Amino acid sequence: MFEEVPSLSVLSFFNVKDDIFYAKNSLEITDKKYLLISSAPFLAEEKFCDVHMGYNNHALYFHFKIDKPFEDVNITDFQKGDSVEIFIDTRDIKDKTIISQFCHHFVFFAEEVNGVMGKEITRFRTDEVHPLCSPKDLKVNAHFSKKSHILDIEIKSSALFGYDPTSFERMGFTYRVNRKGGDPQHFAVSSSEYKIELQPSLWSSLIFLK
Repeated sequence: MFEEVPSLSVLSFFNVKDDIFYAKNSLEITDKKYLLISSAPFLAEEKFCDVHMGYNNHALYFHFKIDKPFEDVNITDFQKGDSVEIFIDTRDIKDKTIISQFCHHFVFFAEEVNGVMGKEITRFRTDEVHPLCSPKDLKVNAHFSKKSHILDIEIKSSALFGYDPTSFERMGFTYRVNRKGGDPQHFAVSSSEYKIELQPSLWSSLIFLK
């Protein structure tokens, strides 16, 4: 009987936490202290991406170093091509199982798709909503080599409803790095087990540190 029950990763039973550090600008976050922990071993995933992250009152900064050459973007289904998804809950609410007005789902590309390299695609299921941000509030710079590619991403505070690191010491967070022809890499929770875009209570907690 138990053989018919799908196995869950060990992280499914814990609230994953990590620290993120203050950064004056995006140039600082390639330093080692901004590197997020990798949860790939605990999710039984292949690790192919290092993620650095920093914050200040005006923006969140990300540096995704993806150890595979960029191939292309799948316009009809971006998860089947090369792309990065970022999920943020500016209030890190753990006692709700819905997408609240503080939740955000962004997708980013290494080349322009319909004139943009990043956009918000949050799908709300209740009356708790916020206007989707303007693509102008999302900055993406892509760098390419024969064996890898990098996405440097800036999400301005104006794109994040409820973002206020001076008043709230943490935020909910996860990501999904998609790659053409292979399985994605996640942070803290896997989309092979849950619909992570609909379950922010399972996202990790990131603690703002100076």
